[in-house]
Amino acid sequence: NSAVSGIFRVALASFLECARSSIFSSLGYRQMKVDAIFVRYLMPHFVKDEFGTPDANACTCLFNTIDDIVLMAGQRCVDPEVVGDDEYYDAEKDEIVTPFAIVQQFLLTGGNNVGGDSAGDILMKRISFS
Repeated sequence: NSAVSGIFRVALASFLECARSSIFSSLGYRQMKVDAIFVRYLMPHFVKDEFGTPDANACTCLFNTIDDIVLMAGQRCVDPEVVGDDEYYDAEKDEIVTPFAIVQQFLLTGGNNVGGDSAGDILMKRISFS
């Protein structure tokens, strides 16, 4: 657990430094938010919170780093109007979507748009987005 946590910590710290030296478009910032939600969903599957206090456990530290990455991307975004906006208009489907809905749809379809009982369907039966 500590080895996996350490690897994630180094990778996320490196990603944070990359975000500090980058400039994000509005689409890049939105993609960063979707990616952050997806990584936050996957993190507990690899890093267990068996040790530590509720305030300082492995997942909490990693979640804070993910939040810092999104904040840094927001600070480095060229379009300040999209920062903090959690609803996006999807012109293809003519609907409003959120980053949570995008991740949920990805997990439901298993990464593709084929119906059936895919791995994403099985995952979604175990989780709940609220």
